[in-house]
Amino acid sequence: MNIRDLNYFYYLSLYHSFTEVAQHFQVSQPTITYAVKRLEEEFGCQLVVKTPAKRVAHLTRQGELLANHAQEVLLELDKAKKAIEHANQGKTRLGFPPMISMDIFSKIVQQVPDLDLYNAVDFVREGSHDLLEELLDGKVDMSLIGSLSPLWHEKLITKELFQKEFYLVMSEQHPLATFKELSFSQVLKEKFIILDEHHIHLTAFNQLNAKYQGRAQIALMLEDFLMIGQMVRENIGVTLITDIALMKSIDGLVKVPLIPEEKLFFHVSYAYLKTAVPSELTKKFINALEELKDSTDLL
Repeated sequence: MNIRDLNYFYYLSLYHSFTEVAQHFQVSQPTITYAVKRLEEEFGCQLVVKTPAKRVAHLTRQGELLANHAQEVLLELDKAKKAIEHANQGKTRLGFPPMISMDIFSKIVQQVPDLDLYNAVDFVREGSHDLLEELLDGKVDMSLIGSLSPLWHEKLITKELFQKEFYLVMSEQHPLATFKELSFSQVLKEKFIILDEHHIHLTAFNQLNAKYQGRAQIALMLEDFLMIGQMVRENIGVTLITDIALMKSIDGLVKVPLIPEEKLFFHVSYAYLKTAVPSELTKKFINALEELKDSTDLL
């Protein structure tokens, strides 16, 4: 089977026009017609029903099945192409969410101290939501990912490293700072400063807020958790965040646990595609993470 024929057919399923597909690929219309004919001979069935104007009236059931599978095949081929390009360039792209990396990167350096190795690494510093998408698209080779439950995806190999509790974090001058624990209902009128939609923290906030009909309001969303910490320290607002790095970086903050029935946890895992063949450098980072996991250094 010719992959190009499959690509033509997939676009035919989108455009429903032999002419438009031919124009898209800058080939003649008969090229598309013969590609479909070859596929129909390959599978021994009719794949499209055509109008007199050579437009596709509709795909047959067999055609719809092939179009669905063609999309998956073409996506996987694109991922393979990206992976091979990365391998040819000798570069390894590793995803490190800023909040997670600030806490554990120095520990990884202790496990992998050869600075020359880092010249071959492109560190991608984005939120967990974005990094998960890039990982699935084959744009990064391996990534740390934060999630609200143990990370699982049918296309990924995942390994949880640790989990951290979410806290309500506020200035030590805040009236609620002396409480041993708080219900989310007690902070519905507070001004929340939250990490933006690229991070799992917004999902955690929305999950808690949904229990109270969305009555809590976000005053400001930022991508920089250190800036959030500085604003909270000045008692401008409160935040919902883990204590992975923030409490160690900024004085004058207090973390108050949520009541037991509202507790949420930040699960930190590393992940890579099942189809990936990790480079030696990626393996070194994985081994370093495994050694840290087996110690108490990540807790």
